[in-house]
Formats: sequence, structure tokens, C-alpha cells
Amino acid sequence: MPTIINNRSTLVTDPLRNFRFLVQFKPLTGFPGALGGTLRSGAVNSVSFGFTSVSGLSVTTDSIPYREGGYNTTVHQIPGQTTFTPLTLQRGVMLGTNQNWEWMRLLFATVAAGGSTRSIAENFRCNIEVSVLSHPIPASGAGDPNAAATDHVAKRIEVYNAWPTSVAYSDLNAGDNALLVEQVTFVHEGFDINWGTALTAAGQAPDFAD
Repeated sequence: MPTIINNRSTLVTDPLRNFRFLVQFKPLTGFPGALGGTLRSGAVNSVSFGFTSVSGLSVTTDSIPYREGGYNTTVHQIPGQTTFTPLTLQRGVMLGTNQNWEWMRLLFATVAAGGSTRSIAENFRCNIEVSVLSHPIPASGAGDPNAAATDHVAKRIEVYNAWPTSVAYSDLNAGDNALLVEQVTFVHEGFDINWGTALTAAGQAPDFAD
């Protein structure tokens, strides 16, 4: 019996995997000092983290129904306000990973003016970039085991003006065989998505469609 092979199935045509991604925080101008010794003011000092899950990447535009006299066969649907679902990130708690908690404390001090006087030039918002990485990892130098592989970014999601509205930790239970997990929810003011146009060789920047 002949074997059927799909000759059009390649790394380029395969759907993207959802388990290889990287989250990068890009502090905006005026982001105060350092959070946990990592996040600093200025986009050049951005920092990357590995999270176990990212959820909430959705947008909804409400509809305003409008009935017009003399044209009663249908109801007009007019675009209304657009809302973006809060972004929820989860990761395991490790020693020294107190950035999100310090960020939450900064926000509380900004709102309640507690602890110290804050400058109006300080900014508690931050852009978040989520990069979906290709899998398997494409690299140049085929056949060379020493060739360095460079992660190809297949999809890039830029979240604008985000700040934490909730920080939660998993329950402590001496009878559980589990990890301590931190869950952070960010509200934001929208996101943009760019897809990589092609797989590139190692050491080259990926191409992105406008």
C-alpha cells in the first residue's frame, strides 16, 4: 500500500507552537529606580523573563445598535468602545524574583502617597513584549554540530502602558507536592501583533511584516 506524504508540510507551513515564548519588560521613560534590582528606567535596560503561561490576549469592540425611523427592516450596528482583556502571567517563584511585588508596592505608594514623597515625573507603566519562538529552532550551518542556533521570533506581541492590578501566590500546603506559583495580572491600553515573514539564518535579525 503506498505511503501518502504531504510534500507541502514544512517548518514554514506548520502552525506555530504555543510553548516556546519569552516575555520582555520595557520600562518607559520615568520608570523609577530599580525593581528588585532588575527593572530600571529607560527602554535600553529592558529585562526578559520566562513564564509558564500567558493568557488574556484578546480585544473586543462593543456594538451600539441604532434604529432609524423609516428604515426599520434592520438595526444599524455602530462600533463603540474597544476594551482589551487584562494580561495574566504565571511563573514559579524563585529566590530573588521579587520584581512584580516591588512593582505592586510602587503602584500602591504612587496612589496612596505612602512611605515617601513621589515625583510627578515617575511612571509606573511599562510596555511588555511577548515573543513567540519557532520550534524546532532553525539555524544555519546544517551538518555542523558546533553551529550556534539563534532563536527565530515567529510572532511578536507588543503590549502598551501596562501596570499590575493584581499579584497572587498559590496556597501553602504541607501535604501538597507542588510548586509555589506567582500570578500577576496587568491592565493595559492595547497591543499590536507582528508576524515574522520568513525563517532566517543564525545571527540574522528576523524579518517582520508591517
